[in-house]
Amino acid sequence: MEVDPDGYNAINNDMMHGPCGDLNPQCPCMKQGKCSKHFPKKFNNQTTFDADGFPIYRKRNTATQVKKNNVLLDNRYVVPYNRNLIVKFDAHKNIELCNYLRSVKYLFKYINKGSDRATATIECTDTAELHDEIKRYLDCRYISATEAYRRIFKFDIHHREPAVERFPFHLEEKTP
Repeated sequence: MEVDPDGYNAINNDMMHGPCGDLNPQCPCMKQGKCSKHFPKKFNNQTTFDADGFPIYRKRNTATQVKKNNVLLDNRYVVPYNRNLIVKFDAHKNIELCNYLRSVKYLFKYINKGSDRATATIECTDTAELHDEIKRYLDCRYISATEAYRRIFKFDIHHREPAVERFPFHLEEKTP
C-alpha cells in the first residue's frame, strides 16, 4: 500500500465527520437519535448506487483509525473527498454534494431567476430643491443576478443591430 502523508493529514484534519451516533449522542448533527448526515457509513468493497441514483461509495475496512475528540474513528467517518482539492486548499471539500442532480437545478434556478420584485413610490414635495437626476437614477438602479452574470462574462445585454434597416426600393419614376 502506497503512503500519502499529505492526503492522510488533509483527511485527518479536514474530512473526518463526528464523532457522532453512539459515540457522541449530543453532536449537533444528531436528529432524533440518528446522524442527519448518515454517519457512520457502512463498509463497502465497491461503489454502488441506491434506488435514487445516489452513490454509495466504497469504504474499505483497513483498520486505520484516527483520534478525534478522544474517540477513535475509522473509514466509516470519512466524508467523501477529492484528494487534490483537499490537499491544495487545506479545507473541507465534500464532493458528495456535487453529485446531486438537484444541485444543477439549484444552480440554474438562481442564474435564471430574474429580478426581485420591488415597490417604488413617487411622492410630490412642495419644497423647491435641486433635483439630481443622475443620483436618483443610480439610487434606483437595480441589477439582478441574471444581468450581473451577463455583464461579468461580457454577454450582450441587448441587441446591437441598427434600429433602421435600408430596403432597396425607390419611388415611382425615380431611380435609386
